[in-house]
Amino acid sequence: MRPGRSIYLLLALLAGCGGGGSSNSGAGPTPPPASTCPLPSPIAAPKFSTDIYPALTGGSCGGASATSCHGGSALPSGHINYFGSVNDVYNSLVNTVPSNAPAGYFRIAPRDPAHSWLLVKITTDNPGGGYGTRMPQLGANVCQATVDNITAWINAGAPNN
Repeated sequence: MRPGRSIYLLLALLAGCGGGGSSNSGAGPTPPPASTCPLPSPIAAPKFSTDIYPALTGGSCGGASATSCHGGSALPSGHINYFGSVNDVYNSLVNTVPSNAPAGYFRIAPRDPAHSWLLVKITTDNPGGGYGTRMPQLGANVCQATVDNITAWINAGAPNN
């Protein structure tokens, strides 16, 4: 790739991520895309049914869309399916050993964010040293507010509430 094209590609990617300020007539910074920032502000006590589940099933993660990575009926091997009831998704996450992670991880390990594979996958570029790539694979990284809310829910014991 020619050097001139690299800078244009970088600028296009940054613009698409809502990175930095904007020239939107003083209206403040452009908010991050909803698909990668479903929980854009801190929640005092995040709940699974009203906060975490909708964040996972909407946007770029999953749900009823057969074209999403974690929704529909034809999932790649090792992918969790977020298309189901609140209890189905909760039970497939919490205290469940993932099929595509290093030993010692759970999809969600209550009170243990460091061993919660979902959190590792959305915050690490090379999760587990070679177990796939950062999620979501398409689009911007999950925003820090959403990561913080998921972490707070895990630290609270990942209750099914």
